[in-house]
Amino acid sequence: MLTSIRKFFDNSVTRKTGWLGRIDGLIAAFAPTSLAQLALRFGLAVPFWRSGMSKWDGFLQLNDVAILLFTSEFKLHLPGGPYDFPAPAVMAFAVACAEVLLPTFLVLGLATRLAALGLLAMTIVIQLTVPDGWPIHLTWAAMALGVITWGPGKWALDRWVKARDRHLGDE
Repeated sequence: MLTSIRKFFDNSVTRKTGWLGRIDGLIAAFAPTSLAQLALRFGLAVPFWRSGMSKWDGFLQLNDVAILLFTSEFKLHLPGGPYDFPAPAVMAFAVACAEVLLPTFLVLGLATRLAALGLLAMTIVIQLTVPDGWPIHLTWAAMALGVITWGPGKWALDRWVKARDRHLGDE
């Protein structure tokens, strides 16, 4: 065991990158980029999906609580406000649809960056609605920005669609 550890630290690669670089590489091997991208997609999708599913009574039928929240509870905390949401029933329907569709796209890795951008925009509106929730909203924003920046990763339908489009372009 001690011999293998010595070989590990005496390797020519170690001399070039240093022992910290070698340890960094080992740690990175346990968390490949694609796994991190998948975790970001799922981590961002789950709270929005759960919230969206709680707003429905049936297919395209919002429950009364969802409409009530947008009618009387939720307010936009902007300068000079708080202000009521415009067209609360329409807003409740649009939000409930987005909270189901965007996480679904995110988990599948389909139109991933666009879905993450939509959830980032929703996070900003949620922050304006519930200002005290900033710690969790900041987490959602960071996850959305990570997905937007680094993309969906290997385990996504976007990758398959891109490869298919490239293949069809060659014909």
